[in-house]
Amino acid sequence: MHTRRFYQIPRLRLAPLDTPVEKMNRLQDAIKGSPSLFIKRDDFIGPLVWGNKLRKLEYSFAKAREEGADTVITCGAVQSNHARTTAMVARRLGLKCVLVLNGEEPEYPQANYRISKMMGVDIRLVVNKEDRQPAMSEVAEEIKSKGGTPFIIPLGASDSVGTPGFVNAMYELKSQQENLGLRFSHIVVATSSGGTQGGLEAGKRIAGMHDIKIIGISADDTPAEISQKAMRAANPIMEFTGLKPLLAEDLTIDDRFTGPGYGIPSPESTRAAELFLNNEGILLDQTYTGKAAAGLISLIEEGFFNSKDTVLFWHTGGLVNLF
Repeated sequence: MHTRRFYQIPRLRLAPLDTPVEKMNRLQDAIKGSPSLFIKRDDFIGPLVWGNKLRKLEYSFAKAREEGADTVITCGAVQSNHARTTAMVARRLGLKCVLVLNGEEPEYPQANYRISKMMGVDIRLVVNKEDRQPAMSEVAEEIKSKGGTPFIIPLGASDSVGTPGFVNAMYELKSQQENLGLRFSHIVVATSSGGTQGGLEAGKRIAGMHDIKIIGISADDTPAEISQKAMRAANPIMEFTGLKPLLAEDLTIDDRFTGPGYGIPSPESTRAAELFLNNEGILLDQTYTGKAAAGLISLIEEGFFNSKDTVLFWHTGGLVNLF
């Protein structure tokens, strides 16, 4: 029943999402005491490394279409992967797009900001992240006053509209486990706006994968802040599918690896990125995946996992901000 209800949620397919699961033998050998290590390659999604945000945007844009929107509005930091990806999808679907970004305009536009500028989308700069939501509301009212129909996609598409993208991702992983003859004991993933981790937690329950332990490695906020966001994003889906709501104690969030701050490398994230690149040829960014990998490596070295565990590192993409 839970699966049938879930698949009633409208979805707009934007890219092939059956991303590979690969063994990381060389990295496993490089870290003493490592369990069996695998990686989920969401860095393979879409052109120009659209990454995991596209999973959620399939549901967000389906809702925008359902509501007859002609303009989507979203937010993020100046180098936001989510904002740039949202703009690219909007262009592909013939919708207008407004990005509310916090931070100073780069003197020399590069990476995600440069791509957004190249597309000619409407970019509104604000000072702090706390200014983003009020600014998006103001933009929406401005569009309505001119006869338009706006649709707001929150930070990271991490609300009950976008979060089904990661419930669907757990169904994808369930099939891959069966095909590979594996049963993952743990998933380690970057967490921030809550939608990815909330979706995975909801997905493991809806898809009947209760034995997987999901560990979110914070990119910025405290466990209390992230757990609240994850529950807000996931619990409407839990209710819709007839399941009990997630509680804060259901979520495992480790915030020891945020380093100097959001998007700023730490010695641990730099070391983790070097280990992944030098042993597996896999790039990590310093906003999300580098911090998550630092968490994974530390947990291994602390003896958190045992030799019988099979651990999946979920690569969420987001590499454009390296350049």
